[in-house]
Amino acid sequence: MDAAALVVLMVLPFNWLIQREVARAEIPDPRQCGIVVVSERALDAHSGSVGHYLGREIWQSVTFRGHVYRFDRIQPAAERERIARGELFLEPGLVYVLVAA
Repeated sequence: MDAAALVVLMVLPFNWLIQREVARAEIPDPRQCGIVVVSERALDAHSGSVGHYLGREIWQSVTFRGHVYRFDRIQPAAERERIARGELFLEPGLVYVLVAA
């Protein structure tokens, strides 16, 4: 019984690490395609507010997966799939562009 518990305790952290790396690999490179973020909780950070749109704050810049984006424009939510590579769409219609690294 003790050996089985030890095996389980050793396998759980290893399994968590593998799942974390797989999830990380599923996020495409933002320099190759546009990113759509439907919840601001997915952002790593954001700067100060420069205004409001449909009840949501417009931040001067946001950070997503370690990449910094600056606010560029407002785009209708129905056209969120039409963003270009290097752009980040944040609900309800805020478009940010990738800052050169």
